[in-house]
Amino acid sequence: MCAQRLTWEEPSETTITQVEISRSSTIYGTYTVIATIDATDDGEAKTSANSWVITYTDSSGTRTNWYKIRFYDGTSELYSEYSDPITAEELLRLCTVADVKEVINTVGRWTDDEIFKAITQVDDFIYIESGTPVQAIWTEVGKIDNTVQTRYYVGEENIYRVDRVFYGTTTKTELFLDDEYKTNVRYGMIEVLPYASSGVTLTTEYDVEIQYVPDIYHKLSLYRSCKYLLEQIDYTSGGTTSKELDVIEKRLVLVETILAHRVGVQLSSDVRFYDGIYGVNRRHIVQSFERNKYISEYGWD
Repeated sequence: MCAQRLTWEEPSETTITQVEISRSSTIYGTYTVIATIDATDDGEAKTSANSWVITYTDSSGTRTNWYKIRFYDGTSELYSEYSDPITAEELLRLCTVADVKEVINTVGRWTDDEIFKAITQVDDFIYIESGTPVQAIWTEVGKIDNTVQTRYYVGEENIYRVDRVFYGTTTKTELFLDDEYKTNVRYGMIEVLPYASSGVTLTTEYDVEIQYVPDIYHKLSLYRSCKYLLEQIDYTSGGTTSKELDVIEKRLVLVETILAHRVGVQLSSDVRFYDGIYGVNRRHIVQSFERNKYISEYGWD
């Protein structure tokens, strides 16, 4: 058991007075209220003199727990809609239930929980295949003139997600999204936030390590999950391959072919940067900080 820290965005309405936090053991299970907290640091209505509360630590939480929050409006005396379920970063899947619903018709065929379990099973095999994390890089902290730079490139653009960021030397400290770094998945970058914004003070004596998911692995998970679900339908209906499954299999073959070519190039080109300690999927990227500055002016989350 370990504490779980939740964060959320500030409410847009100044009349919000409370935040209700609910927890479940599964993403689509029954959620139970575990806390109702003041929405501001002094418990009063929002003014320029106080601050929103946007974090909560569940001291009895585990990494398998899922959470939802909703706001209470003290003026209208009504609750907002629930947020989407959130959990520990390590439990994020390589694709989502919503992604699957965009590719195949799921209505009346599978529940959200069944789709999520299918994704989980598929992703487990992908991680066995490719290693954990799927991809990671490390890079030295650098300067332009005498200014320490904050933007770091993972080595490719249009990635699916940044999972974890670490900072340090032999022993590294994990940085947290929104508090200590922000992401630009379009250009494959992170920006370490300055100390004044609750981030860290970068020094050139340290390294940055970024664990991320290339978009090709997102597509691999998506089409394998769709295939997994459609095969269940075909099996129970007599074993005949449907046109729907045939289309998904062709997309999957394309993705797997691209991935096979990609891995071959990576293995041959990265061998001189191989890290013998936890070297799997971990590359050394030399930064071009001038390029980082101008190429990523847009797209930050």
